[in-house]
Amino acid sequence: MKTKQRGFSLIEMMVVMVIVAMLSAGGLFGWQQWQQQQRLRITTQQIRNLFEQLRSDANWHNRDHLISVKYTGKTWCLSSKLVEENQCHSDGRWRLSQYFSDVDITGITAGLGFYGLKNTAWPGHITLQSPAGKWRVVLSAQGRIRVCEMSGSDKCS
Repeated sequence: MKTKQRGFSLIEMMVVMVIVAMLSAGGLFGWQQWQQQQRLRITTQQIRNLFEQLRSDANWHNRDHLISVKYTGKTWCLSSKLVEENQCHSDGRWRLSQYFSDVDITGITAGLGFYGLKNTAWPGHITLQSPAGKWRVVLSAQGRIRVCEMSGSDKCS
């Protein structure tokens, strides 16, 4: 009497489990990298939106909005100098608190800001950095705001 065995051997199951584990690890790494990129992009867009609000208010009410960065421990807060220092981390207009802990401001041009006269601005940039890379929010003298990704040579690409 001959019996046929059905199923997989232990070695075949181990090979399949190793392949699945390797693919899962690669997927997890890719997912974390994608999240870091999204956090950097979201913070960059939030700063761009803050700049647009400050530019519009400066032009509409003919007042100056100079931009300052305040650090409290490891967190930063970007705001107009019209905002009192103790109000930086509360909700309100003309300020942006650090939302993601891995996105840092690594550089800002001194005197960066908007002037109410004919939509002008002091040109400069803010550089943001995270493990996913570097982005820069650039402000021109005519008040134009643009965002660019930094390449290895610290130039916008």
